[in-house]
Amino acid sequence: MAVSDYFKYPVRMLLKRRWQHVILHITDRCDLRCKTCFVHKRGREMSLETAEKIAVKLHGVCWLDIGGGEPFLHKDIVAICRLFPNAAITIPTNGQRPDAIACAVRELAGAVKKELTLAVSMDGFEPTDDSIRGVGSFNRAMETFRLLRGIPGIALKVSTVVCNANYRELLEFAAFVREHKPDYHSMLLLRGTPDDPALALPKIDELKMLTPGLLRILGSYDYGDGGNFVLRILKKRYQRHLWETSLKTLENSRCYIPCKAPWLHKVVYPDGALAMCELMPPVGNLLEEPLPCLEAKMVSALQEHEYAHGPCFCTHNCNLNENIRTHLPSIFSIVTGIRL
Repeated sequence: MAVSDYFKYPVRMLLKRRWQHVILHITDRCDLRCKTCFVHKRGREMSLETAEKIAVKLHGVCWLDIGGGEPFLHKDIVAICRLFPNAAITIPTNGQRPDAIACAVRELAGAVKKELTLAVSMDGFEPTDDSIRGVGSFNRAMETFRLLRGIPGIALKVSTVVCNANYRELLEFAAFVREHKPDYHSMLLLRGTPDDPALALPKIDELKMLTPGLLRILGSYDYGDGGNFVLRILKKRYQRHLWETSLKTLENSRCYIPCKAPWLHKVVYPDGALAMCELMPPVGNLLEEPLPCLEAKMVSALQEHEYAHGPCFCTHNCNLNENIRTHLPSIFSIVTGIRL
């Protein structure tokens, strides 16, 4: 089913107001050159003045991902986050500047009104992580994790990109991460065109073999449920559904959950360029065109893409999040526990 068939009803505007997710790339600068990364490092950086203009245009943001590059290299990261007082904010970090990152997060913890989540990137044990992300990266990221673990008022997770360089140790590494008690551990399947062309996803059969053990470990987290048992069960079922849907998508190269990116998902780059996702080209610039015009362009771009290639699909956790939570069959599966 194409996106043009899925969203012909007024409910799409309600969903837009309730679920809008924005990835705001505030800098292209980064102090690592990770082999798994697909982000172009052009040295661009969003000025605070530009961020203020963008915040005015992006009204009604429910969930804000601060992107990069390495977001904590931006001197105005705290001031930029303050521009979105009604959004839950997630910030990924490579963790290479432990003291500076912890200092900024302490300030952010007092400034962000809603949930603040920090995601420290680690792709395996020290030899593997250092081979992917750079010598010394693992120990610096672990030090950042330890410092952030002591800051109240934040959610802390570890993010791991699954690829052919680390999948053999993935279960053991997931168990290691669990022992260090983050709030949860995100497994991100390699996507885009990585800097190292030798990196790729493991074969689907290899991922399937990992699945029972991986879901058992991931299912042991409480996912910040605040002691709510029902919420904990639903969040665990969501994680299972996300992983299993991603594997089905990879195995069959087809869409199982229609993409709603033009209505619920926006990616904004340091110069104001706007795209529906990080794997699609920008449709225009927020600083130059009205937002409704750009949203219409995103709808047209996705319709044209689906006309040429069939329903758009991906395994990007951020895109799938709002797609799943606004997809009735997925909601049914998560609520009832019945696998589709």
